[in-house]
Amino acid sequence: MLLNNGKKRIPIGYEDFKQIIDGGFYYVDKSMLIYDLLHDGGQNNLITRPRRFGKTLNFSMLRYFFDITEKDSAYLFDDLKISEHYGTLEQYRNTHPVISLSMKCAKQPNYETALYRLCREIQSQFRKHRYITDSVAVDDDDRKDFKKVLASEPDEILFGDSIRLLSMCLKQYYGANVIILIDEYDVPLESAYFSGYYDEMVSFIRSLFESALKTNPALEFSVITGCLRISKESIFTGLNNLEVNSILSDTYSESFGFVQAEVDELMKYYGIEEKREDMRKWYDGYLFGDTEVYNPWSVLNQAKTWARKPNALPEKWWSNTSSNNIIKTLIGKANEKTKASIEQLINGGNIETYIRETVTYGDMENRDENIWSFLFFTGYLKISSVKAVGTKALYTLIIPNLEIHDCYTDIIVQYFDQYQSEMNKDILWKSLLERDTAVFSGEITRLLQKSISFYDHTESFYHGLIAGLLSGNAYYKAVSNRETGTGRSDLILYQQDRFINAVILEFKVCRGNEPADAAAERALKQIDERDYAAEARELGYSNIIKYGIAFKGKICYAVTE
Repeated sequence: MLLNNGKKRIPIGYEDFKQIIDGGFYYVDKSMLIYDLLHDGGQNNLITRPRRFGKTLNFSMLRYFFDITEKDSAYLFDDLKISEHYGTLEQYRNTHPVISLSMKCAKQPNYETALYRLCREIQSQFRKHRYITDSVAVDDDDRKDFKKVLASEPDEILFGDSIRLLSMCLKQYYGANVIILIDEYDVPLESAYFSGYYDEMVSFIRSLFESALKTNPALEFSVITGCLRISKESIFTGLNNLEVNSILSDTYSESFGFVQAEVDELMKYYGIEEKREDMRKWYDGYLFGDTEVYNPWSVLNQAKTWARKPNALPEKWWSNTSSNNIIKTLIGKANEKTKASIEQLINGGNIETYIRETVTYGDMENRDENIWSFLFFTGYLKISSVKAVGTKALYTLIIPNLEIHDCYTDIIVQYFDQYQSEMNKDILWKSLLERDTAVFSGEITRLLQKSISFYDHTESFYHGLIAGLLSGNAYYKAVSNRETGTGRSDLILYQQDRFINAVILEFKVCRGNEPADAAAERALKQIDERDYAAEARELGYSNIIKYGIAFKGKICYAVTE
């Protein structure tokens, strides 16, 4: 499939390997993952990577290479790097039955629905091999159990042993051990944690994995992917032969995500090389082992956009498709220490922490290092440097790129907007009109301290904040930056129903070590020096209230005449 300019189409949303190759889409060759698995992998291989880093497409590729039922698709790899190794891999090329299970379907609001979807996903694997029910090569009892799974409603005990049963049946039929591919294994656990059915889901996933991966004589090897290595809650109980490759590992470091050479080649193909630096700032910065990689989902989407519209601005492709529940939970429940650390990160700084590779969803709120471990393994932070502290490694973490930076700030803005909407504006107006500076400044200070700052603490931010809080009053009209006297006032509130109250507010941000009260007095003095009350007098307002308002970080200080 070609674009109007004769270039290959970029496969946005396509996750089937055969469809991409047969369709002539642009494909970044990751076929050497097959070679690496067969030469360096164990019997059970857990590979953890952030969402949208090509795990599902790679699984599709693995299935087409190994699956004995896909012999007609062997040609798909003829122009890829793995074809150079056909001779040494012949014993694996379309020689094994494959069970490919995606657990994305279990992202559901309650346990019953999640279990239902998982059981239906498992049944789809059984339906693919329905011919088992008529095969004399398969044990009679196994065929009966096979039919039972096909016909059953969701059942924890029956389906908990179902993958092992399917493996045994396939081995009897084909005379070869089974390869099991389990994609996004931790999605059910993440959804269960945020929806309140965590323990039930852990119990079911544990029984499913134990029977399929631990006590399964029909297993050749397995590959499991997810964001996190979750072992403490015994998902992988007793699985001593589990080969774990997290983003801290060098193995498979180039198999998920795009390295610089791949991005350069793609951008050259589509004639958008001049956007190289923007692409790097926005979507690069992830570190897998010692390899720096780009987010492939974002790169493909942005390349497609620039190929059609070269002047388009970079967009937040990855964060717009992710639930971002981890950041939302972090920000919503952050204590003062955590808030300060997030502010430091957003403002270009870093944090130092130990990383726990076996962090669980149940650990999220227990200690700061658990929070940072979550954000690191899910792609919201990256390693800047590491140093030894005794026998442990202390990591310096930063935000990887502009896309993720904007993801943080967008969520913070949402929370800040929520705090504003929950604020009692009647108290704010009452204190303002009664010249109660202590109550007014106290309300604003509490609002600022609830949220996380990522602004440069400019007057324009505070101006917009106060103007927004005081807008929407049916009896007062808010006017910003109006020429009056010999200058422009920051904000004037004019009473609409009667020409009595006019409130003039001037904002200042403290200079260096300047005290807040001095800055507020400076603002009040400016109102008189530039005669910002001129228009209010001309309009006939009888009660003109003047405020000098100063901000020092999250502290608001107000003075009036």
